[in-house]
Amino acid sequence: MKNKNLKITIKTFNLNVLNLYLFFLKKVFHRLGTEFSIFFLPIKRKRITLLKSPHVNKTAREQFEIKHYRVCLKLKSFIKFSVLKWILLNKSPLLRIKIKIL
Repeated sequence: MKNKNLKITIKTFNLNVLNLYLFFLKKVFHRLGTEFSIFFLPIKRKRITLLKSPHVNKTAREQFEIKHYRVCLKLKSFIKFSVLKWILLNKSPLLRIKIKIL
């Protein structure tokens, strides 16, 4: 079997949860002796403007912003499925993870 690489993309709204999960992944990959690299992808922002008053006053508006934080991890060596499953089971429900075999 060839040496296959893994690409793990993580998305979330909460930056603290993302940093905590990245710290966990760094420790796990160092213990396994797996080479990896981390890339922080650009933050996507979505702005929503709502009217405060349902009637005439259009100048009274309120703005909200949603930020999507994304990180890409590239593993240079293939890891066992059981370890990958254990990593995914220990994630927060606020995280969305996509795994791709390269």
